Amino acid sequence: MNPLSLIRQFIQGLMNDTAPNQIGGGIMLGVLIGLMPKATLTAQLLIVLLMALRVNIPMGLLAAIAVSLLNPLFDKVTDPIGYALLTAEGLRPLWTKMYNMPLVPWTGFNNTVVPGGIVLWAALAAPIYFAGRRVGAFYNEKFRDRVMNSKIVKGMKASWLLDWYFKGAN
Repeated sequence: MNPLSLIRQFIQGLMNDTAPNQIGGGIMLGVLIGLMPKATLTAQLLIVLLMALRVNIPMGLLAAIAVSLLNPLFDKVTDPIGYALLTAEGLRPLWTKMYNMPLVPWTGFNNTVVPGGIVLWAALAAPIYFAGRRVGAFYNEKFRDRVMNSKIVKGMKASWLLDWYFKGAN
C-alpha cells in the first residue's frame, strides 16, 4: 500500500458517514495497538486486524499514535502486570510451550509489556469502546459538518488531481 493510498483512506474515513460503534471499535483497537511494542508480530497483526475489520481506521490510527506517545506512562502499569504473569509459577509450562512453538516467540509475549498491555486493555476495553462511541456520536453531530465545510476539505474536493486519484482507486 503506497502512502497516497493511506492518505486517501484516512481522508475518506474522516469524510464518510461512520456509525458511532465503528468509531468506538477503531479507538478501542487503536488503544491496544498503542500499548504494544511495534517491533513485534502482535502489533503487526493488530494493525492488519484494524485494516480488516469494519471499524473507523483514521480514529484507530489516531488512538494508536496518541497512546504510543503516552506509552512511557502506561509502561509503569503494564510492566509489573506482565512481569507478574511471566514469573507466575503456574504459567511457566505455558510460557515454555509457547516459546518452543514456531512463530509464537516473534509475538513478543515474553516482553513484560505485551502480556501486561493485553491485560490492561482487556480490563479497559469496554469503557474505551463506550467512550469512543460517545466521541463518534459527538463527531457526527457537531464536528463532521465543520470538517466537511472546512477550506481544506473543500480544497481537496475541488482538486482535480485528488479527484482523479480517488476515482482511479475505487
